[in-house]
This record gives sequence, structure tokens and C-alpha cells, in this order.
Amino acid sequence: MGIKNNSFAISQVIAAVVIWAASFIAMKIAVAELGAFPTVFLRMLLAVAVLMFFLPKVKRETQNYQKGDGWLLLGLVLAEPCLYFVFEGLALTYTSASEAGMITALHPFMVTVCAFYFLKESINRRMVVGGLMAVAGAILLSLTGESGESGSNHMLGNGLEFIAICFATAYSLLARKLASRYSPVFLTTLQAVFGCLFFLPLAFMFNPGMPESISTEVIFSILFLAWGVNVIAFILYNASLKSMPASQVGMWMNLLPLATLFFGWLLLGETLTDWQYVAVVLVISGVIYSQLKPKPKTVFIEQSVIEPSMVDDWLVAQKSEQAIAQTEDSKLKAG
Repeated sequence: MGIKNNSFAISQVIAAVVIWAASFIAMKIAVAELGAFPTVFLRMLLAVAVLMFFLPKVKRETQNYQKGDGWLLLGLVLAEPCLYFVFEGLALTYTSASEAGMITALHPFMVTVCAFYFLKESINRRMVVGGLMAVAGAILLSLTGESGESGSNHMLGNGLEFIAICFATAYSLLARKLASRYSPVFLTTLQAVFGCLFFLPLAFMFNPGMPESISTEVIFSILFLAWGVNVIAFILYNASLKSMPASQVGMWMNLLPLATLFFGWLLLGETLTDWQYVAVVLVISGVIYSQLKPKPKTVFIEQSVIEPSMVDDWLVAQKSEQAIAQTEDSKLKAG
């Protein structure tokens, strides 16, 4: 059973999912007061401040560099955090945190399909069926939800979030390919440093100046986004990609809409409808079904089809072979 063999990696990706789910609420709070790009820049800057303690380890891992890795690493950091957070930050200015979280249900299935085509990872019927079940459940969650979050243009915001998920899919494939040579800490540090440099000019270009005062709620949101998401969640996610195929890791990301809904209920007072309970069961069932491996079929012969005469013939043949072998041994010893 796949779950048992990868239990530690699964616990890592589930922890990352929980942190990322809470990040939608924190990001919505921070973006409302600071704007999209200053929020992302500050979280990157604070993440770099922590990850600098791992700089000696990062320098040692540059010895693992192989020809062509430069383009892969550049694609990694451009996909996420750079372009992913550009579109997610903009999305959360137009749509609710809950709806943005629901759009992420498309990510696991996209990773599974792309990993099959580009990384040649094997997929089976269970993964496809389970993935479709989870996506259907997440869509049902979105259609039947009564979110307390508001947005000025939900259609635009959800479209921008979909583009962000496309870049997240590219990131998952590149991270899986690079994970065999580079540690999760190395990849996470590289992302934070390049993300900080990327968002610095954008923060001043599109949001000139800073507010005179920042609320305590926003300060805690930024700290959580920087250290909880950009450091801990990314390290956990990259570590899980080192131990599991990208397609399997992607399937567990189906839990992200559920976790987002939970934090929406906990922090925003949102409640579940009857249909949403059905959707929750559908998503969880899809994830579990996609991870299970079918029991190997046992090949056996029915005793009823074996005739007694067949057994007698087999025993006679065995005795004849033994007699011939003993005769040959006797001749050898005599000679």
C-alpha cells in the first residue's frame, strides 16, 4: 500500500497543505492593507533573513551543479515564487480567499497529467479516477459555498488564480527534476533570494510609498507568510518531492481546498452547507483512492480440476527421475 511506504513524505506534504491553506487568509488580510507586491516583497525579505543561516550549506551544494541546471533553476524561481505570486497577489485583490483556495483544486490533476507527459512518471487508473473525484468535489465546494469574503471581480480574480496554478504546476515538475541533486533548503533559499530581488522594483513601481501605520493583524500575517509559508511550507513540500513522484505529491494537494474552507470557517466564520459536506467526502475519498495500490492477484489452481490420475502420474515421474539420478551417481563413483 503506497500510503504506508511513504508515510513520512505524506506527513510533510499534508503539513505544507495546512500552512498554505492558512496563507490564503493571511495573504488576503495583508493585500487589503499593503497591496499585492509590497506584501510579497516583505514576506520574501523576511524569509531571506532566516534562510541566510543556511548559506554555508547552500554554497556547498553548488558543487552538485550539472550542465543545463542553470536554465532549470531559473525556470524554477521564475515559476514560483515570482510569476506565481504576481498572479496570486493580483487574484486576491479581486476575489475571495475561499474562492482562490478552491481554484487550487485544479493543481494536483494538472501535475499528474504533466508529470506523465514530461517526467515519464507512471499513472494508473486509480490516480486518474481519484484525481477526477477530488477535482469534482472541489468544484462542488466552490459552487455550493456561501463565502463571507467579498471581491470586486470574482471572475477576473479566479482567472488570475488559474494562471498562478499553471506556474505552480511548472514549479512542481522542475522541483521534482532538481530534487535528486539539490536539497529542499537549497531550493527554498534560492527561491526566497530571487523572489526578493524580483519583487523589490515591483513593490515601489506599483505601490509607491507605505502606509503611515500597519495594523498588528497585518504584521502577524506577513510574519506567517514569510516564515510559515516561504520557509517551512516550501522546505516540507520540496522534501516530499524528493521522496515521492510529483504526481503522488500533487494528489495530496487536493486537500488544500478543504483546509482553506476550514480556516475560512475558523477565522472568517464561514459555515458548510449540506452539499459541501458531500463535497468534503468526495475530495477525501478521491485522494485516498488515488493513493491506494490494488492487492496483487493470487494465482492458484483449483483442486477440483486436478484428477487423481494426474497426481499418480506426477509421483511416478518424480520417482523415475530420482532413480535415474541415483544410477548416474553410482556409475560415477564406480568409475
